[in-house]
Amino acid sequence: MLRTDIEYAVHCETDWTVIGPISKTHAHLSWARETLTHYSTRSMLYNPQLQKRWLQLKNEQKWSKRDMWVAWHNCYVQDGDSWRVVWFQENLAKEAKEEIWMDLTMYETLEDFLVAMKESKTNSFWYIFDSFHYQTETNNEYVWLGLIVTNEESFDYPDGEVVDFQWLSSDELQDFLNADNRYCCPLPMVFKKAQVFIETHLSS
Repeated sequence: MLRTDIEYAVHCETDWTVIGPISKTHAHLSWARETLTHYSTRSMLYNPQLQKRWLQLKNEQKWSKRDMWVAWHNCYVQDGDSWRVVWFQENLAKEAKEEIWMDLTMYETLEDFLVAMKESKTNSFWYIFDSFHYQTETNNEYVWLGLIVTNEESFDYPDGEVVDFQWLSSDELQDFLNADNRYCCPLPMVFKKAQVFIETHLSS
């Protein structure tokens, strides 16, 4: 039985088979962060009308850094007398609701996602377009990466985790990264992968 006062990440093998729960505090220790693989869900918000990407600022208690995704580490939640893994689709939907108060429609296939892109001018929806092992000197994660498409231009922040945001074009975002601003380290990777997906599938 896990403790209710501890947040747990999903520790996994290098082939992404689940090992079991590990506290987020332990997973983020300097020696563990780069050696113990755990699940993460990341995404980028894209407004096709503005043709811009969303950059947010987390509060000082959380990060006080800029990043561009909704969601973070997958976790365990209590389900009756047992605990279960929050899988990637559920994690992204849950975090979108918590961070920006947005209900999202999920599309499981690229074909359905692209149809929604052509037909919808109001709904917000998403598609997980990549999964990969993200490993650097300070990160070791199995990531599912999604693109959230929305025509909304502003959001509510009910839990106070996000304190500010701005919409940036691809050139503006690249300039931001080049200026060595304060941002979470995976941001360039997320931007690069999302940009390839947008240019390949969404550019008219």
